Amino acid sequence: MKVNIKVVAEKAGVSTATVSRVLRNYSGVREKTRKKVLKAISDLNYEVNAVARSLRQRKTYTIGVVVGNVLSQFYSIVAKSVEDVAHKYGYSTILCNGDDNPEKELRYLKVLKASRVDGIILTPTGKNANYVNWLIRTDTKVVLLDRLIDGVKCDAVLVDNENGAYKAVKHLIDQGYRRIGIINGYVDRTTGRGRFNGYLRALKEANIPVDESLIKFGNFKKRSGIELAKELLDRPDRPDALFVTNIDMTLGAIITIKEIGLKIPQDIGVVGFDDSEWALILDPPLTVVSQPVYSLASTAAEMLIKKINGEHQVEASSPLVVTLGTELIVRGSTRKL
Repeated sequence: MKVNIKVVAEKAGVSTATVSRVLRNYSGVREKTRKKVLKAISDLNYEVNAVARSLRQRKTYTIGVVVGNVLSQFYSIVAKSVEDVAHKYGYSTILCNGDDNPEKELRYLKVLKASRVDGIILTPTGKNANYVNWLIRTDTKVVLLDRLIDGVKCDAVLVDNENGAYKAVKHLIDQGYRRIGIINGYVDRTTGRGRFNGYLRALKEANIPVDESLIKFGNFKKRSGIELAKELLDRPDRPDALFVTNIDMTLGAIITIKEIGLKIPQDIGVVGFDDSEWALILDPPLTVVSQPVYSLASTAAEMLIKKINGEHQVEASSPLVVTLGTELIVRGSTRKL
C-alpha cells in the first residue's frame, strides 16, 4: 500500500491537517501529538514528496531573504532573526547576498521568483523598482526591510534613521564638539539619506555651519570607513569628532584612529550607528545609536508570513510601514576631557 499523509494520519489518530503542521514544524502542535505523528511517520517509512506537496498546495513553504552584505554583523542578525520566525511557522529560508549591488540583487530576485518562493524579504538597493513592482503585481508577497524604494508601494519595516542620527550628533554638540565629521553610506538609499538628514538637522539647530570638507560618502563597508577616516584625519584642520553611520564603517574608522595614534575621546570623539559586542570592549567603550535589529527582522518575517497566509490584506495604495525607534547609548568615546 502506498503510504501517504492520510495513512499517516490514520495511524497516528489525528487529522491530515495536524500531520501537515508537524511536517512543516509548526509550533502550534502539542508535543504529545507531535511525537505520535513522528512515530507514525517512522513506523511507516513515510517520505514527503516536497514537489508534489507544493504543486498541490500551491505553496513551497520557503521564504527568500535578500540582504546587503552577509559579512556584516547587521545582516547576519537579520538572517538569523528571519530564520527563527520562519522556522516557528514551518517555513524554510533561502539567503541571498545582494552585496548592495543592483545587478546581483536583480539576479537573485529572478532566481527566487523561478524557485516559487512564497514570499521575499528584501533589503533593497533601490535600483530595481520596476522588477519589484512586477513581483508585487504577479502576487509575489514582498516585505522591504530597513529601506524603501522610490516608486514602489510595498509593506516595509524600517528604523527611524533620521532621528537616530540627530540624537547622535546633538549629543556630540552637547559635549562641546564643533567640527563634527560624518562618514556616511549611500545617500541614494533611504538609510543613508535619513542619517545624513539627521546630521544636517542637528548642525542647523545648533547654528553650526555645514563644512563640506567634513562630509564623506562611503559604501557602508569597513574598507570605506578606513579610507575615509584617513582622508578626514590626515589634515591639519581635522574634525574633533566623527559620526559614522553604520557599524562596519565605524570599525574601519576606529582602525584608522588607532593606526594614526589618536586617543579617544581626548583627541577625537566617536559615535557609531548600530551596536556591537566589540564596541563594549574598546577602551573606552564606543557611544552608539542602537537599533533593534532582531525586532526589525522578526517583525518583517511575521508580516510576510501573515501576507502569505492571507491574514494581512491591505490595498496597494496604502502599504503597511512600521518604523521602529533607536536608542542613543552613551559610553566613553564621547566624553570631553
